[in-house]
Amino acid sequence: MKKPKIFLVFTIIIGMGMVFSNAVSVSRANGQIEPPSVEGELPPGGSMVVKKQITTPEVPTVVDICLLEDETGSFWDDIDNLQGTTSSDIYDAITAESPDAQFAVAGFRDYEPPYGSPGDHVYRLLSTMSPDKDAWMNGVNALTAAGGGDWPEAQYDAIVAATGPGDGTPDCGWRDPAITPGVQRVLVVATDATFHLPGVGKPHVNNATSTIAALQAQNIVVIGLKATGTDSELDVLAAATRGSVQPLSPDGANIAEAILNGLKEVTTDVWWNIKEGDCDEGLSVTLDPIVHKDVLGGATVDFTETIAVDDDPELQGKTLECIVTFIANSYPEEGKPIGRQKISIYVPDTTPPEASCVETVNPHGKKIPPAGSTTLPGSKGGKNEDGFYELLAVDNVNETLEIFVTDKYGAGPFGPFAPGDKVKITESPGATPKLKPMGSAKGQAGAISAHIMLNSDAIIYAIDTSGNESDNVSCFVPPPPK
Repeated sequence: MKKPKIFLVFTIIIGMGMVFSNAVSVSRANGQIEPPSVEGELPPGGSMVVKKQITTPEVPTVVDICLLEDETGSFWDDIDNLQGTTSSDIYDAITAESPDAQFAVAGFRDYEPPYGSPGDHVYRLLSTMSPDKDAWMNGVNALTAAGGGDWPEAQYDAIVAATGPGDGTPDCGWRDPAITPGVQRVLVVATDATFHLPGVGKPHVNNATSTIAALQAQNIVVIGLKATGTDSELDVLAAATRGSVQPLSPDGANIAEAILNGLKEVTTDVWWNIKEGDCDEGLSVTLDPIVHKDVLGGATVDFTETIAVDDDPELQGKTLECIVTFIANSYPEEGKPIGRQKISIYVPDTTPPEASCVETVNPHGKKIPPAGSTTLPGSKGGKNEDGFYELLAVDNVNETLEIFVTDKYGAGPFGPFAPGDKVKITESPGATPKLKPMGSAKGQAGAISAHIMLNSDAIIYAIDTSGNESDNVSCFVPPPPK
């Protein structure tokens, strides 16, 4: 029986401190992260805040689409428009946005008279889920328009059957989210009639409540594509499953565009995750909020990211890294990564080195003569007018250190010397401070690298490659004899 055009429907299952520097480079999957990478410098105990914007993909990144088509006689023109180039265009348009998409085709009519016609079916699967374009088009081409009795059809029972209720009915062959994480399933229901409800003596089983429960159990989102004059069944299903309603032309000629528009209006949850081992020890990264709910395709949401370094001096001189993954679909059970952010934080050296000087041998012998106020056990000090010292320095990070020698008047400073260099220091009040090389062809030739004359006792300090300067250390020597 030919009925006036009412609507075409698609039901879709979706599983979609102090900042020293902040560098951005493009790094994205199917969504967009801004900034996608962060480079900075933080001292131990320091933190920084980064404002992040995550833009969702226009359409689901991994999607299963099953067309559940009305095959009653009144739907002949819609089926005719769908077969051939239109089904090819639908496949090409969706895979251009979602290359991992898969497709299936099923049909429905109604129970036998008085609800349908003799030989009608409630649900039949024509091609199971597959990435193959020919399989999709063959399924569409197998659709037929015939039968149909009264006005409503068995859409509720057909939708539940397509979702996979576990009663042996062949569903659309949906991919398992445990095997394909974040797969977003799409059940496309096309019809031009209202929905049959259960009743006394009627074979119909499902109503809106039970159908919504079946859809939600499989994370199914309903998208209604309808013309004027439709009833509200698909609006209710769409509202309950985060779907949308799209306008459809009377003959269904805009079906490809309507499907893509519907996919873009399907909402998804967007959240972040840091897996164990993705962050170096000593670096912590958190984002607020934990999740954004019901985000449209192509929409942008904001996260506030806090990056902090532990208050541990042992981290100085290290570069700490972390990977943050952003996920879309159904929080928290099913998700598909839509992008990753790399964080790289350098922890600068803020601890100064420590300098020291110890008495050492003169150039001509193995004896270490005392020099002024010595620290050697048993030394009386002051018996040697000149001081022979080994200059030393240590640092928590740097192996390359520079040591300088001056006096209380700021002479020089003389250097730089490396840790382990040995010098002769003479206190000569009133003389012009100077440094001259010192060597010998006898004894420990070359043991003393320089002779430094100062107006007071020597003062030494060390500087590391980060520019940290040690405290001053005095190296005592008596003035020369008169």
